Amino acid sequence: MIQVLLIVSVAFLYYLHFEGKHHGMHAGAHSGKDSTETAVKFNPKELKASRIVFVNADSLYGNYEYVKVLKRETAARQNQLESVYKQKAEKLQQDYGEFQQKASQGGYTPDQGKLAEADLMKRKEELDGMEKQLTVLADETQKKNVVLQNKISQFLKEYNKEGRYNYILSYSSLGGSLLLGADSLDITADVLNGLNEQYKSDKAKKP
Repeated sequence: MIQVLLIVSVAFLYYLHFEGKHHGMHAGAHSGKDSTETAVKFNPKELKASRIVFVNADSLYGNYEYVKVLKRETAARQNQLESVYKQKAEKLQQDYGEFQQKASQGGYTPDQGKLAEADLMKRKEELDGMEKQLTVLADETQKKNVVLQNKISQFLKEYNKEGRYNYILSYSSLGGSLLLGADSLDITADVLNGLNEQYKSDKAKKP
């Protein structure tokens, strides 16, 4: 059975912006030796402070209305397809077993046997078609996930258009590069509010 999963695991923009200067290279010769020694001087004050914030991905995808709609639509279609598929598959398996038993006991004429076998094959093809529908649903879900990522990416670009932050990271309880973040650096609520307002606005524009 093909399982369709809505990928709620999504990559955010990572802006890498390191500024620093390395200078003060000088060399000195050891007395009586051909080798040289190089020293590097670095002044910490020359490294500008990076402005870092993060978004809690768990909270974002759990409360973003667009994601909620995608989950409901996908789950409804998937559950319907899988429920019908299961019923038809179980019935086909049962009828096939009865067909084999009856055929082995000579319960069919040649024509009856052919008709019964043709019916079983037709129903098997129908199940194959339903499996393809599940595959199509998985592909559609993946495309919607790409749209979702683009929506968030474009929103964050607009959100940070004035360059307030050097980094916008993502945090998830499922793991990631960010293990801990101060509450003062959490902009999840602000981003979530903006995304939901944008979603409502886009929805209102549709006929």
